[in-house]
Amino acid sequence: MNTDQYYAALDIGAGRGAKIAFFNSKGKIASESLFGVEDYCLEFSEFADTLARKIKDALPPHGKMLSMGISSAGILSSDGGFQLFANCARYNGHNIRKAMEEAFDIPVAIDNDANTGALAEWSVLKMELLYWVFGGGWGGAWVSEDGQVLHPAHDWDGRDSSLHYTNEPGYAIPLSKHRLRLLFLEVGASYELFEQHLIEDPDLPESVLLGPGGCPDSLRAEVILSGPGRCRLFRALVGDDTFYERFLDIHELNQINDPSIAGKHISKLSNMRVESAVNTDRLYGKILAEAARIMFKAGAADGLRGDLPIFLGGKPSYALPYFGPSCQRVLGKMGIMSYLRPSVLDEKNLNANLVGASVLARRAYETR
Repeated sequence: MNTDQYYAALDIGAGRGAKIAFFNSKGKIASESLFGVEDYCLEFSEFADTLARKIKDALPPHGKMLSMGISSAGILSSDGGFQLFANCARYNGHNIRKAMEEAFDIPVAIDNDANTGALAEWSVLKMELLYWVFGGGWGGAWVSEDGQVLHPAHDWDGRDSSLHYTNEPGYAIPLSKHRLRLLFLEVGASYELFEQHLIEDPDLPESVLLGPGGCPDSLRAEVILSGPGRCRLFRALVGDDTFYERFLDIHELNQINDPSIAGKHISKLSNMRVESAVNTDRLYGKILAEAARIMFKAGAADGLRGDLPIFLGGKPSYALPYFGPSCQRVLGKMGIMSYLRPSVLDEKNLNANLVGASVLARRAYETR
């Protein structure tokens, strides 16, 4: 009986759950399944055991795992432990890489999802690049021409100043409140109203108005530059104006203030040239350009060039046609020649995190 050989790839998230896929030697997915977040156990040991069983059950018949790669949300320790796992803090301090190595006796490699997404882009393009992924926040990675993630946030000491802007841009980059007020004014919007919405949002921490290092004169970039951030901008720009409502049906109106699903409705309004949505995306693009300027200026000392291509992942990046032109124009005026473009993995309808995890798995096997 012939045995087929596979690289196992896991994408452990805190949203829908953990995706499991098996890649053959040609990089094609042989099978894919989901371990739902509703089945995540309270104790880490139970979670690891259950995940191992799910992986064994998902392995194609007569298949053999050569190695495993894991993409995970949050910040990790260099030995493969959860250090800051968003929404699953109960697993922090536990080592998922070691647990999988013990369960399967194979080489296992792990990295966070922004880094694995970037490796997926690199695996197709084989070039130096920046990768930005927008979701609940703004993650990123800078990958060298030979496929190494530069300045990862492994073993973070908890100090904002220790984070590299290319790797944790949303959390580490400070946006000046003075500069934001000027940008808001350019589209006739009130920055003060935006801040008021932040204060009133029960899902945001009390420290939301403080930038990196607790600075009162700045905001963390991802307060604006994220999926929820785009929705927050829209609410501030709309204010008491209800004109946009005539362009949405009753279901869309019920969802327009929900940050998790509002993006597609804002895009619809922007596509219809509704002023509040157009100005939202124009402002989003300008603020993204401002954050990019800060990133490139700081990264120049480490060799970051202002002409690297920037690939965007995550559902909010689907709005690139709306906020991209504004951002690109401002970047050009700043002398930054990098261009924004959609993820090549998204264009192929592939999961970047799983593809990146398969890259880790292949490397783990080749260097065992």
